[in-house]
Amino acid sequence: MWHEDWYFRFNQQGYRGDTFSLRYTLAGMPFFDDNHATFRVGEGYDWADDYFGSMRSFSIDQRLKILDNLILNYDARIVWEYFPSGELDEVKRVANFRITYLPTRDIFIRIFAPINLTTRQYGVNALFSYAYRPMSRFYLAYNERRSRGDSDISLVDRIVMAKISYLWNL
Repeated sequence: MWHEDWYFRFNQQGYRGDTFSLRYTLAGMPFFDDNHATFRVGEGYDWADDYFGSMRSFSIDQRLKILDNLILNYDARIVWEYFPSGELDEVKRVANFRITYLPTRDIFIRIFAPINLTTRQYGVNALFSYAYRPMSRFYLAYNERRSRGDSDISLVDRIVMAKISYLWNL
């Protein structure tokens, strides 16, 4: 359990708040090496709606190490946000799935799937990295976001990007 007093400035205004957190570690589970549940209460700035109010949140984080080079992560969060008046503004429900795989020393693959149950948006982000020589890498990234309507799931955006970094030694 911990408590944090904080202060930050934004748009020429100062905000002071408190955050209380309680974290419980889920120990003794085979293959799981970092698992905990957290309950947090405090004030915060809602960047999406541009106001300062109080929040309550509950989150679960789990990490499953299947092999030395294969790790699965899962985290889920429910956040209750309140207007400065104390009235409930919204409840946000978010989950993230992540797979990290290193088949060799030079190849790195990560797949990340964020799910926002509140806005009904789903995504997949994939990254492939190959170190073709020391300090030089090739990256290939794929990002896609979809939105669920009443009768279908529609594509919101899709991006494919490649990058090459090369160490040029003079």
